[in-house]
Amino acid sequence: MSFLKQVLRSTFAASREQASTPPAKTDAAPDTPPAWRLLGAETGVQDLQYGDIARPGVQKLFKRKPRRLLDIGCASGAVGAGLKQSNAGLWVWGCELNPQAAEVAGTRLDHVTTVPRAQWSAEDIALVNSVDTVLLLDVLEHMYNPWAELEFLAQQLPADAQVIVSLPNIGHISVLEGLSKGSFTYHATGILDVTHVRFFTHDEMRAMFEQTGFRIDATWVLSSSPNVHIKRFPAQVAAGKLVLTVDSAEEWSRLNAIQFGFRLSRKPPAKRK
Repeated sequence: MSFLKQVLRSTFAASREQASTPPAKTDAAPDTPPAWRLLGAETGVQDLQYGDIARPGVQKLFKRKPRRLLDIGCASGAVGAGLKQSNAGLWVWGCELNPQAAEVAGTRLDHVTTVPRAQWSAEDIALVNSVDTVLLLDVLEHMYNPWAELEFLAQQLPADAQVIVSLPNIGHISVLEGLSKGSFTYHATGILDVTHVRFFTHDEMRAMFEQTGFRIDATWVLSSSPNVHIKRFPAQVAAGKLVLTVDSAEEWSRLNAIQFGFRLSRKPPAKRK
């Protein structure tokens, strides 16, 4: 299973972060084509171009400055190039299956792999053990089997490696509202991006990491939508035809979270009995 299906982000988005904005309203103009017409022949492929944004905010998620970094789904290498500018001596390896994006990344990064993991050379597989930081930014939701790819990393990375992940939240209140009305409409970008093949709530994100050999060291709400301020909990909140009982400020924050971020590390090996 590859690290990444060939995913082309929408030209309507200025960056990959914008791809995690709330889904557009479902009452689109009648002449607006459905999002599935953006797809290519291959599952998970959107026939549009990548954004080219450095995402400098990712540096705030590191526990320590990276020295050797692997960016899975690196697109044209803008994130890695930005990190190289601000971290002298940083070596960056990008993994990107889109040939046009990979060609650009090759001019910016130190090493670029353009084939699925199943086709990696023995040298590339061995190289995983030399990196201290991995970026998985808005990419796991595009994979058929993200669990297998995480498990591979957990088995191959050095014990002290840090893994930075960002994922869209299918548990957003707008999605619940749409479901209450019988709607689960795909869009060019956002939580219901038509190229997403996996969907996760916050709890299921955590379960995926823990099941595949990782420990969660830190978690953040990377972006959220504005909503009413609730002073007392529990509180009753309307979401379309649903009425939700929100028990805490933390739960209310998660219901309005568009994108979660995590910093992971490998679990220590189980002790033999």
